[in-house]
Amino acid sequence: MKLEEKTIGFISPPGWFDPSPAEFPTVCAEPVRVQQCMMSLPDFDWRIDSIAGTEPEQLRAARALGDAGCDVVAHTGTPFVWAGFKSLSEAQGRRDRLADAAGVPAVMAGISIIEAFAALGVERVALACTYYSDDWMGRWARFVGASGLNVVAAQNLAGQGLMPRHGGDNRDYWAPTPEQICASVHRIANDAPIAQAIAISGAGSRTLSLISALEDEIDRPVFGSDTALYRALAKAADVRLTPEILGAITIV
Repeated sequence: MKLEEKTIGFISPPGWFDPSPAEFPTVCAEPVRVQQCMMSLPDFDWRIDSIAGTEPEQLRAARALGDAGCDVVAHTGTPFVWAGFKSLSEAQGRRDRLADAAGVPAVMAGISIIEAFAALGVERVALACTYYSDDWMGRWARFVGASGLNVVAAQNLAGQGLMPRHGGDNRDYWAPTPEQICASVHRIANDAPIAQAIAISGAGSRTLSLISALEDEIDRPVFGSDTALYRALAKAADVRLTPEILGAITIV
């Protein structure tokens, strides 16, 4: 008897083309269906304080996806779980409220990164923050540290000289090239040899096609906010992943 395909609902940031709904089925070893709901926030300014106040719209989107029959809801965009919070438990509370609104399990990119570190059994971690501004990077590093991990390094492309300096709300820089992402990871790996794993943050930094080579080159686990979310989503939906598709985190 053929099992019914799972339907995955994606809450996507406002006014941003989110590759995740199209990309997630490509990492699965069995067919899945996807549905998407973009957050409706006209003239959204992308400041961290503004992101912190988006929970009402997040809940609306979660309810819409639950009403559409989704089996799991996934929220892309790492800051949408940690902005405004200082602890992992506060962020988990937001995730749980999304799940209650949808009536199905929910996963969020920011928590998925911390869960991936935990699944790997590592304590000393490095954060490749790509296009994040210094403010975004600092807040993210403090949040990860507050979860109990030892953040031994956090670097962004601007600080590494790989991108001009800019504010966190400047969308002109939100699509780093594969070359920029790889150079950034190599730089932070060299600067922080004690780091046991490296996470690449920024939903605009697409990492799926880069992970295998990066892990071979620096000889430690590497994952992005996109691949961490896919891992958490597959587990929540009880969907099998294609072997090794996400690198080291595929099997943990």
